[in-house]
This record gives sequence, C-alpha cells and structure tokens, in this order.
Amino acid sequence: MYLALYNEIFLNGESDIGNNLTVGVFDRNRVYGGLGYGLTDKLRLQVGFMNQSIETRGKDQLQISLHSNF
Repeated sequence: MYLALYNEIFLNGESDIGNNLTVGVFDRNRVYGGLGYGLTDKLRLQVGFMNQSIETRGKDQLQISLHSNF
C-alpha cells in the first residue's frame, strides 16, 4: 500500500488571450490525496479525493485509477 499526495497550482503566463479577452494570473489549484495498492509488480489500483478550485468556486472529485508499467 502507498499514499499519494499532490498540490498543483496553475498560473497563466499571459493575461491577454486575444479577441479583447483577458485572464487573471491565477487559474486553478488542485489538491489530491489518495491510497494505492500494488496488485502486481506492474499494476496498481488507486482511490483518491481531489478538490479543484478557481477564484470563484470549487468542486470535489472522487477518483479511481488503474496504473500500469509497461
């Protein structure tokens, strides 16, 4: 078993995106925590929870993933 944690912050490098539209420097923040289990040497199953937020709102996600090494 293993623990997976990460935090990703997305920033915009350019505020003018064309057609008279602009965006802020901060785009979003994603925080994730999960537990994984190695089924075999090359196959892992992971279950986790992610909160993804932008300036005005956020959303929660339950994620189930299967990871394979070739």
